[in-house]
Amino acid sequence: MLFLDKFLQGLKPQFDDDVVDRLNYYYTPMLLVIFALTLSAKQYVGQPIQCWIPAQFTGAWEQYSENYCFVQNTYFLPLTHYIPNDIQEREDREIGYYQWVPFVLGLQGILFYLPSLIWRILNWQSGVAVKGIVQMCQDVGNMNVEKRKSSVEVVAIHLRDSLRTQQQLLKRNIFGTLLRRGSFLNVLYILVKFIYLAQVLTQFVILNRFLGTSYTLWGFDILRDLAYGREWQESGHFPRVTMCDFEVRVLGNKHRHTVQCVLMINMFNEKVYLFIWWWLLIVAVATLGSLIYWIVMSFSNAQHESFVSQYLRVYNLLSDDKYGALGKFVDQFLRMDGVFLLRLIASNAGDLITTDIVYQLWQMFLQDEAAKAQTLPLPNAPASQLEEVDGLNNDKQRLT
Repeated sequence: MLFLDKFLQGLKPQFDDDVVDRLNYYYTPMLLVIFALTLSAKQYVGQPIQCWIPAQFTGAWEQYSENYCFVQNTYFLPLTHYIPNDIQEREDREIGYYQWVPFVLGLQGILFYLPSLIWRILNWQSGVAVKGIVQMCQDVGNMNVEKRKSSVEVVAIHLRDSLRTQQQLLKRNIFGTLLRRGSFLNVLYILVKFIYLAQVLTQFVILNRFLGTSYTLWGFDILRDLAYGREWQESGHFPRVTMCDFEVRVLGNKHRHTVQCVLMINMFNEKVYLFIWWWLLIVAVATLGSLIYWIVMSFSNAQHESFVSQYLRVYNLLSDDKYGALGKFVDQFLRMDGVFLLRLIASNAGDLITTDIVYQLWQMFLQDEAAKAQTLPLPNAPASQLEEVDGLNNDKQRLT
């Protein structure tokens, strides 16, 4: 049973970002892979195409013509149109996407995962093991009450040490010249959000180019066609009946045959791609909203202090005279990346664990400030400075 539990824990995905990112790199690729495997089974196991052939064709000829027409592109003509005599005009009407649908869906899934790969590779340059910290917080949340207190303290110490290590690394790291100290993870995360948004917009272009449609807003236009009763026979999108030309040699002479085929696979392709288009639209809107949210949350000091203060109020650690210390705690102790990590912890591990971690970090901050303040005042120091030292010492004694 222990081995089974470890195995199942290994299969469980580990996240170090928000739910919109998972929608891009986890759920969407999974959905695309499921569609790709389903359509592959229909293509290579079932009968994706069936052709109506002349009576003189034998069974072997029928099998040959269907295999050839599936491999070779077919072309669409409305049933009321005559077959053009010009071979080039027939070739201009060819549709050839149906053979490549599973492979293109797999490629789209890979493209969705690439921004996440960039995030995981580059966030290590900050000196903070983002995924490890978030995972530690998730593990703490699953512990009983007795173990959780000591584990939260370990996580808080690890988080504090990681932020301190980050300050040293950014002085020697090439990214330190590009980003302000303490904002590396924030800027990188916003950049990855931009890549997610650009990537999902690129998916619309890939879809339109691949399907060869003249519609710009393909999903809206297809639904409009369905609403007004404009079927595939008129629009030409995902046609079920197509024409196929092939040549055979008989006694050294080439004979050209034209057969009519039913593309049954297109009935599934239409539903799949209609769902994918609307899914991409939902992902694009969610990604844009998430990008705007993180920009506002990441570069607003007021939002930083408001976010941290809501957890400190749980233990009644804030009063009117402590808001100056709160600003120093956020700006100098946590900095932008510290607040960013707390937001990720809250998103993935919950508010309970985040509250305990913020409490531990606040305690460490007050202890550090009290230790610093003891060496600062001189005998002729102003009364306000002496009062600040006394206040910090009182906080330290109360917390310990």
